[in-house]
Amino acid sequence: MSVNTAAIRWARPWVALALCTACGGDEAAPAQGAIVLADAQNYSIESDLSIPSIETATGADLDICWSDLVSDLQCHPVAPQPDLDNLALLRFLRLTHDAVEDRLTSGQLAQSEIDGYLEYHTDHATTCAKLSSMSFFGTPIEIEEEYRESSEHSYMLLLAEGTTPGVGARGMTFVTPTASSTNTRVDVPSGCGLLEASADIASATPVSIPAQGPWTIDWRNLTRDGGGNPIVFENIDGVLIGFYAGMTVAELQSDILDLELNATTLWQLPLTGGRTADLARARQRDNDAAFPGFARSEPGVWVMGLMCSTCQNPAPVVLTVLEPGAVAP
Repeated sequence: MSVNTAAIRWARPWVALALCTACGGDEAAPAQGAIVLADAQNYSIESDLSIPSIETATGADLDICWSDLVSDLQCHPVAPQPDLDNLALLRFLRLTHDAVEDRLTSGQLAQSEIDGYLEYHTDHATTCAKLSSMSFFGTPIEIEEEYRESSEHSYMLLLAEGTTPGVGARGMTFVTPTASSTNTRVDVPSGCGLLEASADIASATPVSIPAQGPWTIDWRNLTRDGGGNPIVFENIDGVLIGFYAGMTVAELQSDILDLELNATTLWQLPLTGGRTADLARARQRDNDAAFPGFARSEPGVWVMGLMCSTCQNPAPVVLTVLEPGAVAP
């Protein structure tokens, strides 16, 4: 199924930003000379998620293994033993597999639709665990009650980097308890091939920005994110600026899930609210150097993303091409 939305949270085309209490935006009126963004300057993105399904015995103490999970949803390499920190079982209420995929890709999965959550923190010594080793944040489970055949429930196993629920997923599979099945082993497959995404950056109107500053950006007039959903301004907690030497916009959008990996340089600016940001306060990701401005001798593409590190999908809420011009008057 294909939906008009950004990549799901665990695809993580951009690394989540840490919050900084000294780096917040501004709720006041935009500063004089601020660059005010419009919806026509935002990209659009569509994604398609196809999660495999494995039938198992109902109420059984499954052996769950992830040694086959050697690549993530972006087809990047995964070392199953050292890289994966958390195994989770999610139980969805009155959602088919197709409906779960739709909710995940659109970032519209409601908490009320998750009817159960179990987890196991891996020991990094093995790549298998029993279903009975999982718990609800330390509370032991009754397998017969938590994992049984039901017309009202769907179940999904998720392997993640990190232990924060819903963040950093690298692979997943539906599991279906069935009375006719005797299977008690689940091998979680690689994530590569489960997620497809296509973006349109080229059709968006580029943002003209002075080469030498000031660089105050104001997004209060925006109404939609890249997936066409209404923007929740309070969720935007960071700005990313990227420069891609020798690349074109067409090349960027053809590899939309690798925006972070393909960047020549990235700068980031954490926010604590507001609808404006001064790009001069951004810091380079790898060495914390101050943002030097847009003057570059080599050709390439500048982009800016407005980010939400706590949303179900971590793709930029807004992604726009910046076109540096003359010095501001």
